[in-house]
Amino acid sequence: MILKRLYLRFRDWQRNPRQYPELGSETHCCNNCGQEYAGCFCPRCGQKARAGRITWATVRSGLLDVFGLGGRSLPYSMWQLLWRPGYFISDYISGKWQVSFPPVKMLVLVALIIYFLGKTIFPEYWSLMIEEDSTPITSTGWEYYWDYFSLWMGNHIEWMLLFIFSLLILPTWLVFRHSPRNARHTVPQGFFIQVFMTAEYIMWLFIISTCVKLSGTNFGYDKGSSSFENLMMVSSLSLIPLIVLVNYKQIFGYSWWGTVWRWLMMLMIIVAAFFAYFLSYFSVIFAVEESRLLTVILCVTFFVLCLSTFLLVIDVINRRLWREKGWQQTWLMPVLLVFVSIGIYIWVEILEPGYMLRVFTILFE
Repeated sequence: MILKRLYLRFRDWQRNPRQYPELGSETHCCNNCGQEYAGCFCPRCGQKARAGRITWATVRSGLLDVFGLGGRSLPYSMWQLLWRPGYFISDYISGKWQVSFPPVKMLVLVALIIYFLGKTIFPEYWSLMIEEDSTPITSTGWEYYWDYFSLWMGNHIEWMLLFIFSLLILPTWLVFRHSPRNARHTVPQGFFIQVFMTAEYIMWLFIISTCVKLSGTNFGYDKGSSSFENLMMVSSLSLIPLIVLVNYKQIFGYSWWGTVWRWLMMLMIIVAAFFAYFLSYFSVIFAVEESRLLTVILCVTFFVLCLSTFLLVIDVINRRLWREKGWQQTWLMPVLLVFVSIGIYIWVEILEPGYMLRVFTILFE
């Protein structure tokens, strides 16, 4: 019973952590513009009512302003993001900006703070986890830019993680835009959702790895060992689905089961999109080499239709449209797209027998 009461109190705090006091009737005279008003801020110039004498709190705020930490508290936002992440993100994307530190700035500062803390407290341990690669780039042409981008991302973990999380922006919008909470959320809101979750992931990764180090656990791996690198990669990436599930449940208001199977649908969308992209790429390469423009158009159209059919089926399942429109009307469009795709596939095989098989073979080699 005690644990249940504590959990209920914690859950209530997660959902509503702030209690704003009622505005008093006391009037103030603004020291900046002379406006008389009642409340905490001047309605003419925005200065605080208690702004006046210089105190130690003013000195502290001035020092923090040098580093961009003065207004909204970074430690407060980090604490909220650790213990009520989805509700905190939901507050921000619904318009409660005043309670949050700016998310992109927070991501950069969190990455810098954790990097220097790790290097200072556990230099040997963190040199195993985060090691900058200084390998010179010898490639030329477009490969040089790709290798440079890969090297830069590998040396800047915060942006690499943001890139990984950004792959969820469009799938999140497709699957969760009809959710009970924060319905019809936009793609820009999805960007800030992923920025917050990237900062949260970095903080939890630091906390967990530091606890492992303090516990004296030794996995027996040395720097440069592929076994150690694989262990760190698997353990760190395993945090991502857990963070996403907890955040999405709190942000969008589905049950645990509803959040889990929608999260699986998001993964299927990402995999299907990558397959459609690479299949289209290889089909274009083959067709251009053989100077077959019609084959290029048909193949790309085929893969786009397949992806569209897949997304349409997921949307039907996600929204359970058969309850409103009936089975026949709901599945008419997906079935029609399937027949059109089959027709295009047969057309390609007539023009170039075995062409599709070559594309799939190259992809799976």
